[in-house]
Amino acid sequence: MKHHIITFILLLIIGVTFSQVQAQKPDYNRKGIEVGTFNDLTFSLGLHSVGRVQVLNQDNVRVWDGSGWATPSDNLHGMQTSFANLEFKVSIGDDIDVFFDGLLATQRHPSQWWGNQGYMYIRRIPGNSFLTILNPALEHIDIKAGNFFADFGEHQYTRTINADAHRNPLVGNPIVSPLGAEPGMEIIYNGSGFGAMIGGGIGAPEQDFQEARKYSFRSKVWLDVIRNVYLSGSFYTVNHDPGVLRGSNLFRRERHGSSYGGVWNLNNDGSGAGEGPGQVRPGNGRELTAWEVNAILNLFEGNTISAFFGQGTGTGPDPNSFGVPIGDEEWTYYSAQVQQFLSESFYLSGRYSNVDYSKFLSSDNSGNVNRIQAGFGTFVTNNILLKAEYVYQGASGFNESTTGVVTSVDLGLEPNFQGVILEVGVSF
Repeated sequence: MKHHIITFILLLIIGVTFSQVQAQKPDYNRKGIEVGTFNDLTFSLGLHSVGRVQVLNQDNVRVWDGSGWATPSDNLHGMQTSFANLEFKVSIGDDIDVFFDGLLATQRHPSQWWGNQGYMYIRRIPGNSFLTILNPALEHIDIKAGNFFADFGEHQYTRTINADAHRNPLVGNPIVSPLGAEPGMEIIYNGSGFGAMIGGGIGAPEQDFQEARKYSFRSKVWLDVIRNVYLSGSFYTVNHDPGVLRGSNLFRRERHGSSYGGVWNLNNDGSGAGEGPGQVRPGNGRELTAWEVNAILNLFEGNTISAFFGQGTGTGPDPNSFGVPIGDEEWTYYSAQVQQFLSESFYLSGRYSNVDYSKFLSSDNSGNVNRIQAGFGTFVTNNILLKAEYVYQGASGFNESTTGVVTSVDLGLEPNFQGVILEVGVSF
């Protein structure tokens, strides 16, 4: 199956690369709608909503429910709960943006509103306060501070984030798509054709004053001096002391959503198994070090090829999950994706993504999980996007009773799921 998947993706890439169709995606502004201005303040509001219908089937799936093995339904057909994001931004002239947003409904909590990001992005200090002494430095750098996604890889710009789905050409995300928010600060340098970021955070999703909790560190560099080529490299590390009741955050916060409802879990039963159904979430323990490289190519108008490759080591799984003993884990993950517009409003897309564990908790346990996606999208309007996708996902190589890679599903049985899913997303 893996060789068939790779062949399919290569053929799709070759086919669209030599296509002569020239087209451009409709302009989509993610900054929301300007609601009003007062003096030097500008208030903007953004809204994202998504609805999905799925016809998915899964095989060889059993899930640990805390006391024993449970077997979920093989047929997962029907309509999902609708999800939504609400975003607010206040701009103080051109100097400072104040942003915060909430998740109105998620896969894990379909009837609750959860806070997401809240931060300030500072380009210059206005007014006459003593902080204006920073302005000479701010001519060269920007500062981002608050609770926000660590700038690791390009995932926050290219993946579905709960109901914000326009940035993703397909319905689901790659099998591994790190997106962790935590309180912290980043210093950003935007040069001509290149840039760099250095930052840190508390290594946890919200305030945590345990003495055993340690700070995280991250850095990123990017290059876009070559026409139609964007390259970036990212690094992240955190190491909480033993005994901390907190897992690392970058890879595990899938509350922002899997697009496939009910797969490889117990259908949002409240145990945590419903969070990010089907997604691989490595680095769940107290220690994590990871790096990732990204490439995005625009060979000609309407064509985009993107890929990333990353590697991580750490302890896992989360010390509070499923009662599994802590051990070392080592993995690599990667994805290759192509998107080709055939007209101004219609495109085709395909993606292959994989995570390969060389070690999971013990030296004799290894395996991989892969996902293939192929589909199309059409813009009904600039703000309404209809997508359809075929997806296949399978696991192989793990020891029997291996849980913690994909929540509490036993990957040793080589589970899989496949089917089609339809999505309508509205974004302003």
